[in-house]
Amino acid sequence: MGKRHYGEFLQSWEQIATNILANRLALLEKEGIVIKNVDPVHKSKFIYKLSQKGIDLLPILIEVVLWAVKYYTCTDKVKDWVDHAKRDREGFINEVTSRLKEELPN
Repeated sequence: MGKRHYGEFLQSWEQIATNILANRLALLEKEGIVIKNVDPVHKSKFIYKLSQKGIDLLPILIEVVLWAVKYYTCTDKVKDWVDHAKRDREGFINEVTSRLKEELPN
C-alpha cells in the first residue's frame, strides 16, 4: 500500500533521523503493531507491515488526520484522501482495512 522498507521510510518528507526511525520501528515491532520480515526478493532488506493490532488503529488514526486537516494545511493528495474519508468514513475504513489485511501472513 505504500512504504514497506526502511529506506523508503527514511526518504519520507518527515526527514526522520536514522537512529530515531530505527528506534521507532523496533518499538512498533516489539509492541506488535508492525511485523518485520525478510524481503523475499531482496534478502538483505526487511519488509515492515501492519499487524492486525496495527490495522485496528486505523479508525483512530483517521480521526487524528481529520482533526489535523481542520487546523493545518495539507497536500492535494491528503485532501483527496480526507474528502473520501469524510464522505463515507465507514466505507473508507473498510476499504483500507481490507487492503491491509490482504498483506497479513496467513
